[in-house]
Amino acid sequence: MSLHNSNRMQIILSAPIPSMLFKLAAPNMISVLFMMTVAFSEPFFAGQLGIVQLASVAIIFPFASLVRMVGAGAVGGGVVSALSRAIGKNDLERANSVIWHAALIYFTLSAIFFLIFVLFSRNLFNLIGAEKDVVDKAVLYSKIFFGLGPLMWLYFLMLSIYRGCGDYQSLARINITSGLFQLFFSGALSLGWWFFPAMGLPGIALSVVLPQGFAAFYMLFSISRGRFEISFKITKIKKEIFLDIMKVGGVAALNSISIATTMLVTTTFISKYGTEAIAGYGVCARLEQTLIPLAFGIGGVLTSAVGTNFGAEQFSRARKAAWLGALLIGILAGLIGMTVFISPSLWLDFFTTNPEAYIIGALYLGIVGPFFPIFAFGKTLYFASQGTGNMIIPIFGGITRLVIVSIIGFISVYYSLDIKILFFGVGIAMSSVGLILFINMFSQTWNPEN
Repeated sequence: MSLHNSNRMQIILSAPIPSMLFKLAAPNMISVLFMMTVAFSEPFFAGQLGIVQLASVAIIFPFASLVRMVGAGAVGGGVVSALSRAIGKNDLERANSVIWHAALIYFTLSAIFFLIFVLFSRNLFNLIGAEKDVVDKAVLYSKIFFGLGPLMWLYFLMLSIYRGCGDYQSLARINITSGLFQLFFSGALSLGWWFFPAMGLPGIALSVVLPQGFAAFYMLFSISRGRFEISFKITKIKKEIFLDIMKVGGVAALNSISIATTMLVTTTFISKYGTEAIAGYGVCARLEQTLIPLAFGIGGVLTSAVGTNFGAEQFSRARKAAWLGALLIGILAGLIGMTVFISPSLWLDFFTTNPEAYIIGALYLGIVGPFFPIFAFGKTLYFASQGTGNMIIPIFGGITRLVIVSIIGFISVYYSLDIKILFFGVGIAMSSVGLILFINMFSQTWNPEN
């Protein structure tokens, strides 16, 4: 059986690059843009509940983002990279083995995150230094969100398999459907629409996890019914397969941790300026973080496209696809950055009417917004780099960002500097990611034929 026979693989391996990106990335971009809109429902409805609830969501956000970045982005990217390269080599046995080993990895991660964030959430939130009411509500949210976390990890595994097989059209339909349910239940369970109970923040937590769980079981059923050439089979445990996945996924998880830590460190520094400052920054951090799934809209496709073409030793084609995809996302992020720079109210008015939180948010967007295109350009190349199987330099970019934010944030708080100094540090740190990933494109990793 040839793994190259499907239309999806032929598009990845031989279609004109703009056509390939359009056919594969267009449905993924639609899905991602829709899911980004759905993600905004969390702070929107939290803002309807009050400034304390909005601040609680802000301190939860780095930890909730960590789960998604590790599951869908980091380890998910490792699975997609290993699976797509196996498909590129037309090796069905290895592809099935990758899926089995990925399932074991996800099961282990699910257990680890469950134990840490259910049992020790209060300890983690107390480190930020927020007020007790904010921490109490965050802990309640966390126990529900992370308590049902195994459903999300199953969802991330299914996403990775669909991506590795290049089925972005079906994935878009599934994500949009689950997103519609999340959007509805976010309001229904938090505010008590119709006959639904008004659960507050716990209702928002349930609305995030449960639709993803149903989507995960649907995809599992579809794969077990023979949707792809690959299948779920218990295979012999091989250290080499674990290493193939984790040399991308495990190393990339360090990047996810550095991103979450960057948000956590920034939130901790901003907490010194008050609860309203936390809420204002938290709303803007949501927009900043949407640049990552935005980059994933094309970058996620590039992971499998680069991996498949690297497996088929079409290195030049892989590079051209990466450059084009990163340029497109950079332009789109630039339009977003300039829009909120000129008119921050277009974003902030959706989430808060608190004047102090609004002032902080507007200041943040005015300073950091112009750095958005450089950051998004770099993050797109980051996802593309996962397909090469080598992530050392891309991870260095994320760590560099964390170091810059930590140094400037410490100086700002220690010397009681204006908060705008901290915001300039955030922008400079974001630009370092784009610069490092740009330079990496000229390295041996991306040019193995040389």
